[in-house]
Amino acid sequence: MPLSEDAIKKILEIQGTVHTTAEGMARDLVVTFFPSHAHQVSPRVMRFGLKLQSTFRMLGAKVIDFESSLEELPRGYFIKRYIKAAFLNGVIVVKQVLGFSETRPFITLRLLSQIRRGKKIRRGIAVIALGEGTPGNLPMDHVASFSQGNIVTVIDMPDGISESTSFEEHFHKALNLFAHHVTNIVIGVSDTHWILYNFNASHPIYPLDKDFEKNLLHSLIPKLAAPIRPPRLKDFRIIQNAFDVNDDTHKLFIDDLIHSGQLLQKTGLYPPGRKIKDLPFRNELYHWMGRVHLDERNGMSYGFLARQMSVSLPEVITKEEALIKYQDLMIPGKDYFVSGQNIFLIIGTAHGEYVLLVPSVWVLTQRSGSDKTKVNPQKDIVKMGLVNGKMILETPRGLRLTNDYKPSFDTKVILAHALGNAIFAAIAKKLDPYSRFAKTLETNGMAISHWHGYINHQLIPAGWYVHGIGNPTVSCSSAQSAIYAFQGKEEVFMESIRTHRSYHGDIHVEPQHGTNITFDSLKELGEYLNSRQDISALGNKYFFGYR
Repeated sequence: MPLSEDAIKKILEIQGTVHTTAEGMARDLVVTFFPSHAHQVSPRVMRFGLKLQSTFRMLGAKVIDFESSLEELPRGYFIKRYIKAAFLNGVIVVKQVLGFSETRPFITLRLLSQIRRGKKIRRGIAVIALGEGTPGNLPMDHVASFSQGNIVTVIDMPDGISESTSFEEHFHKALNLFAHHVTNIVIGVSDTHWILYNFNASHPIYPLDKDFEKNLLHSLIPKLAAPIRPPRLKDFRIIQNAFDVNDDTHKLFIDDLIHSGQLLQKTGLYPPGRKIKDLPFRNELYHWMGRVHLDERNGMSYGFLARQMSVSLPEVITKEEALIKYQDLMIPGKDYFVSGQNIFLIIGTAHGEYVLLVPSVWVLTQRSGSDKTKVNPQKDIVKMGLVNGKMILETPRGLRLTNDYKPSFDTKVILAHALGNAIFAAIAKKLDPYSRFAKTLETNGMAISHWHGYINHQLIPAGWYVHGIGNPTVSCSSAQSAIYAFQGKEEVFMESIRTHRSYHGDIHVEPQHGTNITFDSLKELGEYLNSRQDISALGNKYFFGYR
């Protein structure tokens, strides 16, 4: 039996209810439609909106009228905003006086005066807006939380967009639309097709008259139910000045991050990002809202390069041995148990059930928004750990922690892959003391990388397994993404055991998002990706080959 979702959530520090099926997501979804003016909405967009509304209901989502989505806020809501703004402005002044780097702008009284008063849309409700909208009266002006707004804007199909449009054109068009409409998702509608843009940098195009219910269930609904929620520094235990980028413990992995850059840049899979300041927000308030939604990040870059450090693999014992050693801790029917701060897993394989202590894992990667293929180790490196189910962030010596030193949007996915590598390497070593995968992780760690494209299924290297093709199309940074990463790795690792085939790593396909891959090193990954021009490309070129 595969590990339960409860066990996976426990070891990945994921709390609360998490729906992992599109049907479950639909049943938990609450949607409202923002009031629109007829002169701002074309007939085809209006027809699409009506079709959306009826299909949401058909799929089990709860559609409520706009007035029912609103709530009266406590009397102190706006006062708190002014107090918080004054405090943040004070922090900026103090940092500037002390010589610290600070990229956040002052929150002016003029900006605060633009915040719309009155009732607000409750948290947890997805908002559908039709047409262009008016600045000062967009859905984002009405949400209770700028960072947790969940807004879809439906417009006429943008000019020049078709199925032959390049990834780069879609990428820039989408970001401009997000900023212009201050929205999380944009749907463009023509007379025959509709396109879906979200921050995953994907751009699926669907026919209007075919499989609409299916496409809505498996494309839009997962993105609404599992929206982008970038990790915040407060989610981590932070230890500053914790490690030396030049010491023997870290040098091997940091060198790989640095020296693989030129090879990986040649692939074209890690395009330059966009700065928030360069996006076409229509006023100062919307620019600030965009920064708040992205946790004060200065920009967005797509893809990540991460270097998992060597892992001391835990001892693996049989369940029978564990029943003697931990009989007072093991609970019938549960596949994990806790001793102090330590978490133990009970894992079933084709050779029986085994018990192991969940190991600590550490990963070196780049801060969000940095140039992925040109790493400055003194200011771009982030060291993330997952220890006893808790996330830790360490900074290098000599670095002052500033507000733009942010972990990757895909932090949970990175750590899920790293932890999965360690757990299944320990099992692999138990079953085969000469396991290549276990030896590699113990001595040289692993590379974990992501880009917004897919690998040609005909050119998968021997020993690598593909998973995730049928998963719901959730947003990056969602809890579901991390759960899918771990579950998929477990599935293909167990398949390798059942079929007595070598296991070297996995390729995690994220539909309408991209690819995560575990490889021996970033340098070897770069060599593989550059070995042929048709191995991978940005966008959906190779995705449909998996089906």
